[in-house]
Amino acid sequence: MGKFEDYGLLAEKYYVEEQLPISSIAKKLNLTDKTLHEWKKKGEWDNKRKDFLTSQFTCSAALQELVLHLVKDANAKIKAGEIPEAATLNFIGKMAEKLPKLKAFDEMVINEKMTETANNEENSGDKETQIAVLINKKLMGL
Repeated sequence: MGKFEDYGLLAEKYYVEEQLPISSIAKKLNLTDKTLHEWKKKGEWDNKRKDFLTSQFTCSAALQELVLHLVKDANAKIKAGEIPEAATLNFIGKMAEKLPKLKAFDEMVINEKMTETANNEENSGDKETQIAVLINKKLMGL
């Protein structure tokens, strides 16, 4: 078996889910930074990391979907001449006030997590990673 078969999934997990910098993963798995950078590029680990971070903190999206479903159901009942349940209308009213705050909180947590990850990588000593982090910061306005 090759190196990727032996260590690829573990290295990806370390990078994506645990947000370890390439240099730390290389030391842990006794691999070269170059090998890991190749795997990272080929496997699109940066996109996977971003998706992972986003998925961790997006309960507001699920809640928005639920509220939207309830609103559509309530509208359908009103059009049919029925009165929606009071509990449903009460829930919709309360969530309408809270969703923007929850979404803002989710975005703040995601940005903090991404900044923390970038700072960890920036301090890793890996020149290529440092350059990539600086470019990412500039593009994201951090």
